[in-house]
Amino acid sequence: MADTSVFIARESGRPLDEANLPDELAISVITVGELRAGVLAAADVDTRDRRLITLSMALTLEPIAVDQSVAEAWARLRVVLRDLGKRMPVNDSWIAATAISLGTPIVTQDDDYIELPILEIIRV
Repeated sequence: MADTSVFIARESGRPLDEANLPDELAISVITVGELRAGVLAAADVDTRDRRLITLSMALTLEPIAVDQSVAEAWARLRVVLRDLGKRMPVNDSWIAATAISLGTPIVTQDDDYIELPILEIIRV
C-alpha cells in the first residue's frame, strides 16, 4: 500500500529507494483524496500540472475503498495507538488501516507511521 509520500517523492524529484519498492502497489482512496487536494491547492499552473500528472499516475492503480474491514482495522489501530500513548495523523491512520485490512505493508517515506505488530512498514 503506497502512501501519499511515495507519489509526492516522484513528483518533487526526491529520491526513492527503488530496490525496496514491492513489485505490486495498491493505494487507498485516502491517498487519492490527498493528491486531489494538492491539485486544488496548487498556487500556480505549473504546480497544478505537475500534481495532475501525479494524480493521474496514482489513478492507474485501483484505489482501495474504505469498507467495513478497513473501518474495523482503523478502530483497532486507534485503540492500539492510544494504549501505547502514540499518535498518528488521521489520514495516515486510515491508509494504515487499509493496509492492515489487506495484510499488506505500508510503503512510505513518511515518519508518521509507527512500527507495530499489526502494521508492516517499508521505508523507501
